[in-house]
Amino acid sequence: MTLDDRVCVAGSVYGGYNNPKLTYDGHVKMWQGSNKISILSSAVGLPNDGNHFERWNVGVLGPVTVSGLSSGKRDLSHQKWTYQVGLKGESLGLHTVTGSSSVEWGGPGNKQPLTWHKALFTVPAGSDPVALDMGSMGKGQMWVNGHHVGRYWSYKAPAGGCGRCSYAGTYRQDKCRSNCGELSQRWYHVPRSWLKPGGNLLVVLEEYAGDLAGVAMATRTTT
Repeated sequence: MTLDDRVCVAGSVYGGYNNPKLTYDGHVKMWQGSNKISILSSAVGLPNDGNHFERWNVGVLGPVTVSGLSSGKRDLSHQKWTYQVGLKGESLGLHTVTGSSSVEWGGPGNKQPLTWHKALFTVPAGSDPVALDMGSMGKGQMWVNGHHVGRYWSYKAPAGGCGRCSYAGTYRQDKCRSNCGELSQRWYHVPRSWLKPGGNLLVVLEEYAGDLAGVAMATRTTT
């Protein structure tokens, strides 16, 4: 079941240390007159060493421009902007049992970005460690019975011949590594102390888009 946190999503884009300026070049529907642009900025990780690291800024620092109009490129930096911290779903507490019951949920919104999903599941039998398989999803966060399992990001290491892997020097996203073409992480541990025999609540906030059919509970047997 899903609940959209935004009415209409045009698309998403992300960058990094070497690519701080972002450009979204997808198709955006606009009409004559006033158009409202909403930008959700999410920073995952910040520099914690080096010179003057405390001066690093995150978020939308501008300028914001729109290209492709009849007048060419237009700078929107001086338009009236408003600022809000967090999502409406967070303030409603959708990740909790009480909060998720206080709103009306729609049908399955598969492969939609910026969407809240919820489901009920039964705990796997036995006493083996339990994990969530999030390999089919994109990027976001997940909660079980109100407990924050953590963030997930199904990032794939670049495929190709690894040859001789080396992690020396400055980090780069495309550095050679083992398990090329595989997900950086797929299973996320869920303590059994958080679970009950049935009616367990799973809430997922998907930022990109993912295939809900691939989300599953898994157990691991150790010897």
